[in-house]
Amino acid sequence: MRVLGVHVCLVILFWVFPAGAVSRVIVEDMIAVEDEQVMLRAETKGRLFSKGGQLVEFFVDEESLGKTLSGGDGVAFKPFTPTKTGLHQVRVRSGEAEDTGLLRSLKQGSGIVFVDVEGCLLDGPITREPRQGSQNAIRMMCEKFPIVFLQSGFVSLKATKKWLKEHEFVELPVIAWRGGAVFDRILEKGLSIEAIIASPKVIESAREHKALSFSFRPVDDAKWVKDWDEIGRLLN
Repeated sequence: MRVLGVHVCLVILFWVFPAGAVSRVIVEDMIAVEDEQVMLRAETKGRLFSKGGQLVEFFVDEESLGKTLSGGDGVAFKPFTPTKTGLHQVRVRSGEAEDTGLLRSLKQGSGIVFVDVEGCLLDGPITREPRQGSQNAIRMMCEKFPIVFLQSGFVSLKATKKWLKEHEFVELPVIAWRGGAVFDRILEKGLSIEAIIASPKVIESAREHKALSFSFRPVDDAKWVKDWDEIGRLLN
């Protein structure tokens, strides 16, 4: 049991603090509504802590939005209004450091399918392999629904995005779950929840919204599924 515990701790440390993960500027993925202004957000950091007073330049689809200084908390903001729907690449630069993210712009009232990466794409709590058929299922679902990945556990956003890229998932926004706050923010924007594919804790956090839900583990108010093919059939 002690050996297993050490192994689990090493896996968690690898995910939370992956090799080469030190970054001087970080940009978050976002969801926006077409023709409504949002505030793009970037954080400037030293080796371990946030670092304020740094000049940050924002780009959307390689067009510069201008520069701004990060505040004392290391966070810099820049307003942006998407004029069309779809995925936009956001890039930030501070000195020699850069980072990229995605902004998904949707029409008012659009429904989103949320997919919990750790709860439904990983093949287990320790393995780093994806569930069988998950890449293809996500690719096919993208043809019909806007999909957003959720980061819901110990794994950092940066490490989650790295894992998705390494395993050839479609590039999509990755948003922090934050105990269910993500669902409240989406509804406040005038968007809706088309479906949630997630672990029990994520589904339970959205229970008040009465969303169509799927899980690989039994949970109240959700469809218990055995594989990604079944989810694809039920959604389509």
